Amino acid sequence: MTKQTVICGICGGIGSGKSYIAQQFQSFGAAVFNADQVGHRVLLQEDVKACLVEQWGNDVLDDSSEIDRSKVAALVFAQTIQAERDREFLQAVTHPLIEKELEAFIAESASNVVIVDAALLLETGWQSLCHQIIFVDASDEVRLKRCQQRGWEEDELHSREAAQWNLARKRSRADFIIDNNGDSLRTAEMIGNVWQALSTFASFGREKV
Repeated sequence: MTKQTVICGICGGIGSGKSYIAQQFQSFGAAVFNADQVGHRVLLQEDVKACLVEQWGNDVLDDSSEIDRSKVAALVFAQTIQAERDREFLQAVTHPLIEKELEAFIAESASNVVIVDAALLLETGWQSLCHQIIFVDASDEVRLKRCQQRGWEEDELHSREAAQWNLARKRSRADFIIDNNGDSLRTAEMIGNVWQALSTFASFGREKV
């Protein structure tokens, strides 16, 4: 039987460890699409830069005349109506370009399992490209600690989370749950079980079992 490519998206709260989980699947042989990294590249495109500067002025540029992501984040994640409008504008500019790269990545992948690591997987509708969804579970305390290790304040975590679906809604869309609260052996076991399931789907069909 000819193997098929299974597309699996990863969702979860900020700081849950989605990229870490994606990396573990990559070590098994999955091809991983990192939407955040692609988003960084998109902001380097001259037409995107020009569009953002036209909207917000040169204040969103850094010393190298590139888009300063921290300045843009301060604009779009403030809890105001204007920030919501700014966020919608940014997403309208960047998300179609990221999705185009995602579609090309899937089409060109040589792996039978493609992992889509995208913080806004569900909010963007990119789950429609996926056959399976993983929810990475971690407690609020664990996620906050991880975000603080990034240099974030608690308010920043909450303001960014306010722009996403709530965790219960994300979890309800998942086919698999992976506990990533810090027990590495338990997490590794769950990743292995999901990998086995995805490999089976690739070999015998994409339908959920």
